[in-house]
Amino acid sequence: MKHLMIIPILGLGVIHVVTWFGILPPTYLTIGLSAASVVVLFVGIISVKSYADRTGENLGEKVLGNLSIKPFLFGLVVLAYFFFNFFYSASMGGITKIENGKYFAMMEPTKENYEITESEYNERQPHQVRAMTGHPLVFGIVGYIMFSVSRSSNKPSKNDAQNTRASS
Repeated sequence: MKHLMIIPILGLGVIHVVTWFGILPPTYLTIGLSAASVVVLFVGIISVKSYADRTGENLGEKVLGNLSIKPFLFGLVVLAYFFFNFFYSASMGGITKIENGKYFAMMEPTKENYEITESEYNERQPHQVRAMTGHPLVFGIVGYIMFSVSRSSNKPSKNDAQNTRASS
């Protein structure tokens, strides 16, 4: 199950990276992987709730209590990147549309549309895809971590196994 859950996250990650090079994947693929990543979040939430019901422990407190500096710093860098990506991509891509063969972008303060060229429209598209895929990607990563931690916490640790053998 864990290996299947990583597929939409990796797919969205690839889409996210290739848009930095101006490559636009098909819209159906982007939307499908975004939806699948949100499903991964829900599976992670259900898994954590199931863990709490079985053990009576709060998994979040347990994880934060055992968190070392390397995973914390990695998470902090990833979070900083996603904040940067969202604000940068949203500001560069804006909101665009096509009507009657003409290309338009929305002017932010007035919410009025103004006409742009086809090349400007094409330049904005990778930014819009990155802005759109960032949140589902974060949701998928969080869901995957939640699922993985709740499943690995179900297994007895090596110390538990040694203590069980020693007490018998």
